[in-house]
Amino acid sequence: AYFITQKAIKAGDLALDPGVVAVLTGRGATLGEALCVSKVPGIISMTGSVATGQAIMRNAAANMTKVSLELGGKAPAIVMADCDIDKAVDAIVASRVIFSGQVCNCVERCYVQAPIFDEFAAKLTDKIKASVVGTPFDTPAPAFCGLVSKEQLDKVSGMVDRAKAEGAKVLCGGHAVEGPGYKYAPTVLTGAKQDSEVVQKEVFGPVLPVLPFDTFDEALTLANDCEYGLASSLFTNDYRLIERARTELLFGETYINRFHFEAIQGFHAGWRKSGVGGADGKHGLMEYLSTKVVYVQQ
Repeated sequence: AYFITQKAIKAGDLALDPGVVAVLTGRGATLGEALCVSKVPGIISMTGSVATGQAIMRNAAANMTKVSLELGGKAPAIVMADCDIDKAVDAIVASRVIFSGQVCNCVERCYVQAPIFDEFAAKLTDKIKASVVGTPFDTPAPAFCGLVSKEQLDKVSGMVDRAKAEGAKVLCGGHAVEGPGYKYAPTVLTGAKQDSEVVQKEVFGPVLPVLPFDTFDEALTLANDCEYGLASSLFTNDYRLIERARTELLFGETYINRFHFEAIQGFHAGWRKSGVGGADGKHGLMEYLSTKVVYVQQ
């Protein structure tokens, strides 16, 4: 709320008319619900959980208020045997470790083709072991930070503990970090099952399950096997696979051989339970406009 307020103050410096920008702070169950059922908003935009998005849709339905919701994600990364392994490792580690995985479109699960699985897992683990507490602005090493609350730390810890109980192996991490804040050590898991909680549900923490596959068709099936549809990525030098990924990966964003995080001119939008509408680019601008057609006959 503090940073939003500061942005509003800066917007006020642009000589906008009074009332163009207003900041109301409060809890979602009170202020948020009041805004959703009000007839005043022309659109309600929210980034948050699926449950919160569903509550907003129910409340907004009373007035048929338009909604733009960016919700949870479970972004898969598919790593083919022909890719540049080191570059894939760098991109996936950066995506998973930054902000301790508290980013909706960062890699949440990784599928690696069998011939390079062991090599990739070893390099990934070594890179993640080198993570340090901080920000990308402080150090060239992968940097992670605290989780947003003790409740989130308990959630992440619980998911890893349950994965271990089901047979997953911890290659690194797997524990909270001592000291101030709610930090969890960046973690790599192997041996998790496709239908397990840690593979299917959003962790929103620095935990990455890595699973093997044999064929690209199998990888597509595994990647699409979740209720979310926000972001995905593919690491390969085969343009035939890239073309297939464009249409066969069921996600609003697909990154090829690169780090997750969209360009401002792109459209950031989720499919399935990852949301309704979207943000950024010309399509994001259109979310805040109404289309009208006027017919004139002379």
